[in-house]
Amino acid sequence: MNGKELQALRKFLMLDVREAAEIIGKVSPRSWQYWESGRSSVPDDVEDKMNGALALRHSIIDRLEQDVEEHGGVPQDEHGDRLKVPYYHALSEFQADHPGQGTLPWRVHQSAVTELYANNLIGLI
Repeated sequence: MNGKELQALRKFLMLDVREAAEIIGKVSPRSWQYWESGRSSVPDDVEDKMNGALALRHSIIDRLEQDVEEHGGVPQDEHGDRLKVPYYHALSEFQADHPGQGTLPWRVHQSAVTELYANNLIGLI
């Protein structure tokens, strides 16, 4: 993974540099910025962790798409109501519904829900 790919994936997963550095890289934000700029090589373990977060995102999307199917197989049911999924504006809101989960699962959830909303498959609450 090169620096541009790392940056694109970080943004796709809705992580800021500080969060990614702390949670994924266990490094300072400056070190993370060096990776993204290409000044330093992206470590293999960081690539693995980013790919793991991406896999988590795919599993969330799969689960939500299954919920849409159970909702009637279309984004809107016979009453014109779309399946509504929480969009958590704050980590504390996410943790209230998902005890023990941290920043990474929250950001990954936001990313997955945003995609499904943008594709008109779900509504947000």
